[in-house]
Amino acid sequence: MVEAANAPDPEWRVQERPPLMTRRYEFGSYAETRAFLDMLADASEQCGYYPDLNFGRTHVVVSITPLEAKELTQAEYDFAAESDTLATKARG
Repeated sequence: MVEAANAPDPEWRVQERPPLMTRRYEFGSYAETRAFLDMLADASEQCGYYPDLNFGRTHVVVSITPLEAKELTQAEYDFAAESDTLATKARG
């Protein structure tokens, strides 16, 4: 099991039962939100992982659950870290 302390950023909320990581990203405009969603879609296609998303005009909530394991693995933590990177890029 990957320890919660290994989460890519303290903004991620990590729970064990059920295994889940969530983070809310705030953006300054709809254009930034859309850029993030587009980049996240590309990243999802590349790695074959599709998180649950909830979004509004200037925010996106990303929820990550294990693909096949009964607990969060390094793959989920890696996707979370990639999401953080993409959010920074979207903000320009």
